[in-house]
Amino acid sequence: MKMKRNNSILCGKCQFYFVTYEKYKPWGCSKFGFKSSILPSQLVFNTTGTNCAYFKLRIIENKNKVNK
Repeated sequence: MKMKRNNSILCGKCQFYFVTYEKYKPWGCSKFGFKSSILPSQLVFNTTGTNCAYFKLRIIENKNKVNK
């Protein structure tokens, strides 16, 4: 059976995604608690065969809004 990857998971938009200072493990996932040389969603898919179940959209507040 061939596994099908859903490309809709973008780690950069997840609240658990972070960038490290490490040269060989530049990306990480705070929910799973690991750092990796590939994007966390790719590592989760390669390991489990399913897409990441913990993706949660990061909400970015615009601090430049002018209150009227």
